[in-house]
Amino acid sequence: MHVTRDQLAGVLRARSGKLEDTPYAVLLLALAVAEESAVLDLRHNQIQKTIVFDDGSPIDCRSNIATEMLSRFLVSTGKLKAGDENAAVNESISRGVPIGEILTERKLLSASELYRALQQNLGRKLLEPFSWTSGMWSISRDVPANSSVLRVKVPQLLVTGIQKVEPQENADAASASLKGNYLALSESPLFPLSDVRLTANQQKVLDASRRSATLDELRSAIDPDDLHRTLYALSLLGAIETSESRPAPKFELANPFAADEVAVEVIVEAEPEPQQDLRVKAASADEVISAYLSSRRKDAFDLLGVPEDAGPVAITKMYLFLSEKYLPSRFDEKAPDALREKAQEVFLAAARAYAELADPVRRAALLQKRETMREEAAAAAKAGPSAMIDPEALYRSGLNFAAAGKLREALSSFELAAECDAQNGTYAAEAAWTRYRLGNTPAPAAMKLLKNAIRIDPNSGVAYLYAGQVQAVLGHKVEASAYLDRAKKLMPSDPRPAEAAKILRL
Repeated sequence: MHVTRDQLAGVLRARSGKLEDTPYAVLLLALAVAEESAVLDLRHNQIQKTIVFDDGSPIDCRSNIATEMLSRFLVSTGKLKAGDENAAVNESISRGVPIGEILTERKLLSASELYRALQQNLGRKLLEPFSWTSGMWSISRDVPANSSVLRVKVPQLLVTGIQKVEPQENADAASASLKGNYLALSESPLFPLSDVRLTANQQKVLDASRRSATLDELRSAIDPDDLHRTLYALSLLGAIETSESRPAPKFELANPFAADEVAVEVIVEAEPEPQQDLRVKAASADEVISAYLSSRRKDAFDLLGVPEDAGPVAITKMYLFLSEKYLPSRFDEKAPDALREKAQEVFLAAARAYAELADPVRRAALLQKRETMREEAAAAAKAGPSAMIDPEALYRSGLNFAAAGKLREALSSFELAAECDAQNGTYAAEAAWTRYRLGNTPAPAAMKLLKNAIRIDPNSGVAYLYAGQVQAVLGHKVEASAYLDRAKKLMPSDPRPAEAAKILRL
């Protein structure tokens, strides 16, 4: 469970391998510790993911899972209507502009809301591979140009992924491999603990390590599954270790970043304080964030907002306008969300764009590049879209198969849907229940899988329904009744929880 820096360096030298031998969490650690700029390719059955790292931090993730597209994510979270999504997607394709910019143009989202959604969607996509127990990986240093301005902290990503998505058996096995019953803080963690937000239970484990408590003490105070996940995550980060004898307790200050919820870095936007009135009005917070999000995607012409045949006067005029609008000193350096730093990025990008267009050789090269890109875009449009896997369609297909009594086909659909979206408790519950119905999984093992589905999504009604039915089979009538009562509250229009409860009372 503890990984040394030399072992992480060996992972990078290997360049490729199997996820069975080198789990996703270890790959993240290797790239983050070395502060690598690289591309990590992952393959698991039919699923493919490509993650781009900049100085050890993930900044972009692309996959062949349809629901991971930004527009689908926004619809699933209630931030966008399906009709608006279809229109925005079509315009995005026809204009060759990211859909996020289309959404802000149409005022369906503010720039601040878009920034938060991009950050949350990236975090969600990066969590998925924690559920993969098999597959292939490869690392390339040939990093393509990337316009992303997002950045996710690996220590927080790792703790969140192990807490929410990692298969329970992995955490159990890692916990069982601990040598010694006494906990202690590590002298040389891979990352500062201040980089991580901890849940209340995770903080308990850290506090117990400070006072050199025993694992037995924690087992009586924390749910075993939760404890094993926390031990796994903190040990991987090199934050805690175990020993056979009681070490001297350490009395450091408690983690000031402790919180009650785990989260991949989520940024909350706020308006800056009013600025003094100058000749050119300073950009609003939304304008700064919008310009910041698009600054790395746009070339010099697009960034300055001038046509390809613009002359020196028009280019200079637009540059001066933008440089005054985004002048960093016009923004309070203490403003929330690093607004001044974002304005500075836009300010510097405008200066680089002006310098490029003012140089005849560089301008000619840019014009040639734009022509090549137009030809490539036309060829890609002619080739048509690449195949995507849609877990929602797979889930509906599984329900249809199950209703027709075709349980093996249903299981195949549910399992692939759950692999595509390991953070969906309903997909996981349907897969577990179908395995149980087929006799592939005995009741105790099915119960463990259903509890995991509830942990993933506490609002998944079918997970409680199936858990109640399995508990009834196990003879645990009190527990079964509690699960079914919860299912009835979550599924008020579904008759199945009431029917199951009636059978339980007979």
